[in-house]
Parts: sequence; C-alpha cells; structure tokens
Amino acid sequence: MSFTAFYKLGLHREAPRVWIESGSLERLGFAPGTSLDVRPEINRVVVTRAAVATGNSVSSRRACNARRPIIDLNSSTLLAPLAAYEEIKVRATDNQLVIAPSVRAFAIRRGKNLTPPFRVLEVFAGGGTLTRAIHDNPLFETVAGVEIEPAYADIWHRANPAAELYLADVRTIHPSEYPAFDVLVGGIPCTCHSLMGRTKNKLSETPELGDEGDLFIPTLNLVASRLPSVCIFENVPTFGNSLAGQTIVGNLTKLGYSVSTYQLQPNEDWNEISDRKRWLCVATLKPSFSLQIPGTPFTGRAADFLDDPHDVFDAADATRIAGAIAGLGRHHDRHKAEGNGFFRSMTTLNGDEQSIGTIVKSYHKINVGPFVETKYGLRQLRQPEIERIMGSEVATDHYATAVQVLGQGVQTRIFREVFRQIGEFLTP
Repeated sequence: MSFTAFYKLGLHREAPRVWIESGSLERLGFAPGTSLDVRPEINRVVVTRAAVATGNSVSSRRACNARRPIIDLNSSTLLAPLAAYEEIKVRATDNQLVIAPSVRAFAIRRGKNLTPPFRVLEVFAGGGTLTRAIHDNPLFETVAGVEIEPAYADIWHRANPAAELYLADVRTIHPSEYPAFDVLVGGIPCTCHSLMGRTKNKLSETPELGDEGDLFIPTLNLVASRLPSVCIFENVPTFGNSLAGQTIVGNLTKLGYSVSTYQLQPNEDWNEISDRKRWLCVATLKPSFSLQIPGTPFTGRAADFLDDPHDVFDAADATRIAGAIAGLGRHHDRHKAEGNGFFRSMTTLNGDEQSIGTIVKSYHKINVGPFVETKYGLRQLRQPEIERIMGSEVATDHYATAVQVLGQGVQTRIFREVFRQIGEFLTP
C-alpha cells in the first residue's frame, strides 16, 4: 500500500512547515502517537518510525467519525532541504515517508534563477514575425519552432537556421519531443475568435468551434508537461474574453504562474502606424512581471512607410488590379445596400493618414483594402511597404506568401520592446 500527495510548503513561526493529514497514514504504520525519526538528506527528508521518543510524533483529530492521523513538521533544521522550494511531494509507503520537492517546484525555482541566454520555443510559428523580435537581443536564443504549413515553415527556418524546425501539427507532438527551452511563445491561431473569421465560417454563435478552436488544449498540455519559466501568447482582442482565453489564464494561474494580460493598441500607445490591436498574455514563474506600456501615440504619416511615387511602377500596379478594384467596389456597394452586418469598406491611403488598419492575410486576393492612391488609380501595398508597417522582413519574394505571413503575424517592433522588458525582468 502507498499514497502520494502534493502540498504547498507552509511557513509557521518563520520556519518551514509540512502538514500531512490522511487516514492512510495509520495503515502504513503511522498510527496516532507513533514517534517519528526525521532525517534531512540531499533534496529530501525521510520520515520513519522511531523506537524511542524523539519529540516528533503522529497526532490526530476527529473527522468523519474517526481519528485521522496528522504528521506536522515545523523546523528550519529538519526541513532545510525543502526550504528553497514552494511545493513538496510526499511519497508514503510501509513505515516510511519521503518528502521531496515536486517536479513543478524544481521548475519554479529554475524559473526564478534563470541565466541568459533564455531558450525560446515558438509554437504556431508562421513565418517568424514573433521570434524575429529577439534576433538582436543577446538575452534570448530561439532553439525550436513548430509550424504545420510548409511555405511558412521554410521562411521561419531561413530566419532561424540554427534552430530546430518541427514541421507538424502541434497536436501530434508529445511534449517530451522538444529540446530544452525556457520560454514558450506563440500566436494561437485565431480563426474562431476574430470577427472576420467567425463571420466567414458561420461561427458567430459558437466562437470556440472550427478546425482550430481546440489548439489551446495541446498548448496548455505542453506548458503543464514542461513548465517553461515564461509563456507569451498573443491573439485577437476578443480572444481574452473567450472560453479559450479564460481557460488559458485560469490554468496558468493554477499551475503556479504569475499571469498578466494586456490589450496592445499599437497606434495609440506604441507609436505605430498600424492599428492592429492584439491581446497579450505573459505568464512567469518568477512573480510580478508587469509590462510597461509607453502610452505614446503615433505622430507620423502613412507616407513615411510608402514607396515614393513612381510613374512606371504605379501605372503598372494600378492597371493590373483595375478590374478587380471595380468589381470590389460593386461588391461592397451591394452588401451595404442589403444591410449586411459585417463587411469591410474599401479603404484607401493618400499618405496623410496617421493610422493604417489591419492588413489581412488574404490581402493579396484584392478583396479588401487599404489601397494606395496614385494618379493612375488604386494599387496594392507592396511587400516592402507592408514589411515596414509591420516591422518585419519576410524571407520570400513570393508576394502572396509574404502577405499571408505578415497578415497573420505580429507587429515586431512592439514585441521587440516586450521581449526587452521580459529579458531585463528575468536577468538576475
């Protein structure tokens, strides 16, 4: 017969305290009144029955019409091997108890005493716009990434050649397959949570459904199995109030993380032309991280991110999409006239704007703006322009793939600052 229990390491009168209460203790040889021999060892404490009185013994209290044995140890000397840990694991067998830090306790202690470089695993890596934010930060090192789409994975691996690429569905990878890492980052796919994705997939009444709605589950499984020191997740703003978002925050808190969430407003707070708002969750085993948001509104102009006017290039680009632009205008006029609840207006840029809305991953299909005004008509944003807006270059000359990566990616300049603050917080 045996039992295993997990407890928070208590504190009483400024000394560590272990309180073990179970009816199973008596069946294992620790009846009320039994004297105890308590031996501190390396990273553990061993408790056995003593032949003579030692000052430590099994007490009891009445519960459920029976006497329930209690082992109460409260000593800085006897519990010294456990004092540096927050949680203990008690393994009880016949006439012996072994009290040691739990795996989670070791992870929490490690998380509070990291030394750089901090090893990063990126899940749902896309083209790497998130980990690109640490390319010039010596405190971080990208060691691995997971991406299911080969085209995106190729771009990610070109940007992170020293890291290990996992070309797979994250649901099919056992947590033990990954290399050692300290920081887990990822933008959990948001089709089921974005307004556009929910409308397109008819999920307005069931925001947790769809092919990607369960991806927070393997993500949390990975966290619980490997207990990284830091977790950084980002998504659309509505994700934070969804069942998935609330489950992530609640589960991370139960696992012992200090969790903080933020609504990133690039144009209002981060001096960015992009107005693509994001939900950010930062969870750390070292307590009390708080992101300092600069609160600096953007004061420049869209023209700062656009190519200079060029007669040949502008004429060619405008002519190429003229028919599609005309059709798109008719399409939006029809939806507006029919009173449809969700459609995107055809926005244009003349260079004087102080904000640019979300550039979606399907932008290359010429189904939504913003489009740039030229004297030859409207043209699409070019890849270098989108890269400047989003703060990240994409290692491909295939326009559609670049747009998809950037449309699903993060505003890299913002996350460069997020990582800087986290790096300083982690560094002893």
